[in-house]
Amino acid sequence: MFTYIKGSALLIFIAATCVTAQVRQQVSMELSMSFDVPYVGPIKKLDTFIFGPNISHHTEKTEAKRFYAKMLVNDSKGKIIDANNKLYIKYNIENKEYWEIPFEKALYKKDSTKTKKSSKRKNSRWSMPFGDDESPIDSVYRTKQNGGLLLGVESMKWKTTFTDSSGGVLIIEEWETPQLPALRLADSLNKSLQMYLGRPDTMIATFGGGFSNMMLKSKNIKHQLPPINGEIIKAIIQTFEEGELTPTFVMELEITELNIEPLNKDSFRVPKLYTIIDQ
Repeated sequence: MFTYIKGSALLIFIAATCVTAQVRQQVSMELSMSFDVPYVGPIKKLDTFIFGPNISHHTEKTEAKRFYAKMLVNDSKGKIIDANNKLYIKYNIENKEYWEIPFEKALYKKDSTKTKKSSKRKNSRWSMPFGDDESPIDSVYRTKQNGGLLLGVESMKWKTTFTDSSGGVLIIEEWETPQLPALRLADSLNKSLQMYLGRPDTMIATFGGGFSNMMLKSKNIKHQLPPINGEIIKAIIQTFEEGELTPTFVMELEITELNIEPLNKDSFRVPKLYTIIDQ
């Protein structure tokens, strides 16, 4: 009995130590994204995230190159969600203004609106889900090669090619690294906050999960491809019409910064000299 109690006490101590260590840490991450969309042109987006225990700070800066697109997508903003103190704040980086939002609005609410029947009008290829019922996926294959150094870690570059029955092609290039402790901690902290806000576990995105594996799973494709089991920290996604060499859609994503840091409460505050306004 004494041995059992002693062992239990040790497990409790270890668990408490792990929780304390996590509480005293935060993860900062920078995600670079670029798109090349027909009729809109190139768009660049930079997201920065800081995750702490039940708290997050997210900024995003979006920039378009074409003049008319600039009026639609150029934006710089930030958002802080602090579940510990029931605070929800948004701010505008260009105007240096911020406003408080009732914390209840940060809570997840299931959309009860009935889904409208999809229009029968055919959309452009780049906006359609690839491999739909009208053009199911016919084949998929995967290759790999050395991907070089990313985030200070050697990577492996995977290329997964999907072809549908209409001849359309989807190419997903992904750079895989071994499991990264900082990314796993970011995932853990983000998931904890999202679940606190009421978001279902199945709707919480996983960092580093990759796109080709998600595609294979969502389309329920039976395959014998070499597995990708590590972290995906960079990806390039392209779609092509049958016989075309120029892609109809291109998207590139890369985690460019990833760090574990001591918890700093100043990281979860509105930048100095910003003015509070009513919204």
